[in-house]
Amino acid sequence: MLFKVPSRLQLKYILSYMLIFLIPFSIMAFIFYQNSVSSLRDEIELSNINNLKNIKTLTDNRLKELEKTASLISYNPKLAPYMIEKNEFQSDAIKQLEKYKETSSIIRELYLFYQNHQLVYSSKGLMTKEIFLKYRSSFQNPDQALLANEIMNADFPQVSANLKLFSHQPVFLYPLTSGSGNSNGTLLLQLDETFFEDMLRNSLGSFEGNVFILNQNNEMIETYANGKDSSLDSADIEKIVKNQSGISEIKINNVNYSIATVKSETSSWSFVTVIPTEQFFIKVSEFKTFILLVIAFIVIATSIISIYISFRQYGPIKKLIDFVQGKDTDYQATNKNEFDSLQKSIENVFINHEVLHDKFAKQEPLIRDQCLIMLLQGQMKAVDHAKELFESFQLNFDNGYFFVMTASLPKLHLSDIHLEELECMANQLLTDTNVYEVELINDNVLAFIVKSKNNHLADKQQFLDKFEQMLLELEPSAIIGVGETYKGKEQINRSFIEASAAHESGKVTEKQGITSFSAMKESQASLWLPKEHLLKLSHSYKQGNAEIAKESTKSLFQWLKQHHSSILLFRHMKYDIINTILKTVTEADINFNLEKIYYLTDIDSLDLLEEKLAQFTDEICIEINKNKENQKNVLQSNIFKYITEHFNQYDLSLENLANEFNLSTSYLSRFIKEETNITFSQYVWELRLNEVKKQLIETKLPVKDIISEVGYIDVPNFTRKFKTTVGITPGEYRKVKTEA
Repeated sequence: MLFKVPSRLQLKYILSYMLIFLIPFSIMAFIFYQNSVSSLRDEIELSNINNLKNIKTLTDNRLKELEKTASLISYNPKLAPYMIEKNEFQSDAIKQLEKYKETSSIIRELYLFYQNHQLVYSSKGLMTKEIFLKYRSSFQNPDQALLANEIMNADFPQVSANLKLFSHQPVFLYPLTSGSGNSNGTLLLQLDETFFEDMLRNSLGSFEGNVFILNQNNEMIETYANGKDSSLDSADIEKIVKNQSGISEIKINNVNYSIATVKSETSSWSFVTVIPTEQFFIKVSEFKTFILLVIAFIVIATSIISIYISFRQYGPIKKLIDFVQGKDTDYQATNKNEFDSLQKSIENVFINHEVLHDKFAKQEPLIRDQCLIMLLQGQMKAVDHAKELFESFQLNFDNGYFFVMTASLPKLHLSDIHLEELECMANQLLTDTNVYEVELINDNVLAFIVKSKNNHLADKQQFLDKFEQMLLELEPSAIIGVGETYKGKEQINRSFIEASAAHESGKVTEKQGITSFSAMKESQASLWLPKEHLLKLSHSYKQGNAEIAKESTKSLFQWLKQHHSSILLFRHMKYDIINTILKTVTEADINFNLEKIYYLTDIDSLDLLEEKLAQFTDEICIEINKNKENQKNVLQSNIFKYITEHFNQYDLSLENLANEFNLSTSYLSRFIKEETNITFSQYVWELRLNEVKKQLIETKLPVKDIISEVGYIDVPNFTRKFKTTVGITPGEYRKVKTEA
């Protein structure tokens, strides 16, 4: 049934309703727009002042820290000139400098310069001044006069504005005085390049402009520019620094700039932001555009709905609604506007699809790692059941030859390594060779499954040589264990245990680079039990693999039967096998009665001893696998405990957390998302938000102090996020809760 064409009166009603709505809405939007210009500008200027005050506070604290460290060095008798010039005390002095360096996170290196001394003293050793200038510094024109004029003549503690010895890294000079009060040298501290950078990076927010830090003589200490180009030259900067503390404006090259200045009473330094005034109106312009779009949307939507309802049949819409109701069990139709219900249902379909896709994308690397770990642990039943999952990740292990490598990087944190890039580099080492990397959290090592189409020893050796060179360039103290090559994915676990045994041997002998399991067998003397079998036995227990543990035990007893020795020597070898098992079980710290194994020492028959050990192996491996799972759960618990205890620290980040637990940032990010269904930053935000709510209700501290105590530097930004999440500002929240 067709609707009738609306009459002229109906058209007038439609137009009247639209005018009645649009006219007051437009007036309100205009008034709101005018008020927003001044309030938004005041808010931005206040935010800039607060940011500068935070930078000032951080800078003052860091300068105090540097002066304290330098003062301790100057009064250290082991670093006095008459002591340090003696050869027998120089090594102790270097250790002292190294200790001071390690106690500070912002000091990259310390250098001691003494009058009439040709040597420069640092935590890395001694050097002449010529060598210091030529090799240790980035100074382009090494000159002894530089030391005399710039370094040795420093008369008060200062961050040098002119001395550019280390490129972008700041330099702190501290004069050393003798007992008579005269300067007898200078302590030069090479500061981390992020000393100022981290503080200044976020000071401008989304605005383009400049930030300056000037010393008491208005000399430039540090500058930061946010934007494609900065049109300020030295003359312009000189005009800017003449402004007093607070907010002011200046016109440079026909461009108006808003200047915010804060001065430190402690260091007499000035902190200045310079932002083009026109940028203040960008957000206002965006808000204006938003209002116009809202008005346009309402007008267009109202017109379309009116015309559509007047001239279209309801039949096709009803069919569509019936179809959605049949497919969507959550669909709820409303009599007022069935289009809204239909739109929400369709939106939910797309939202659910996007959520599922995003969740799978985030969990994909973690699931891939679990698939590889199943192969390493020899869980072949689970691998067969997950065949489609392996195919979805393009993990083809059906055909080919495989061997496993395990590697540890003693001096390098896993958080410092980009594991995806490392795997990509390994795959480019040799044609027809595929490498799959996985991070083993419990063992704190990296495992590499290498697949090749053939079993040529020369190709394997060529790959190992290139891989060893690549890994040693990343970490010179890397230890790599390599298992033997087997055909079929069923033998990957066997190669993994052999690689772990070779890796353990490399750690014991402190051998950097590759230790091959096959080389261990070739070098083993026949006088005593084969070392490779003992290590393989130990690591099969550590991996909880009862099958290979029994196989290794059988190999050791076969060796004993084939090599006839004296009764005494035979007995000691038997004790060695039992002690290896006892040591492994003890180190695993599992719930197992060791007295069961102690009594085995009284058995003289090898067959009976082998039979008894086989009976205990399954029980031991079950307990070890339980213990490994418990260790993983403890690690997970410790991670969330650490976040809960440190969420109020402003420098808490995913990178610092990964470094604390020696995990890769990618693994840690995926783990937190899997456990909480939210990201790391969202999890920390909720902890801080709940703590702020609690203190707003239970204490009378100012809102600014409460926000700062939970680790948030940008108070206005936190206030906006609080209002977006809760619906009201922190001050309003406190008022509502205290009056309730």
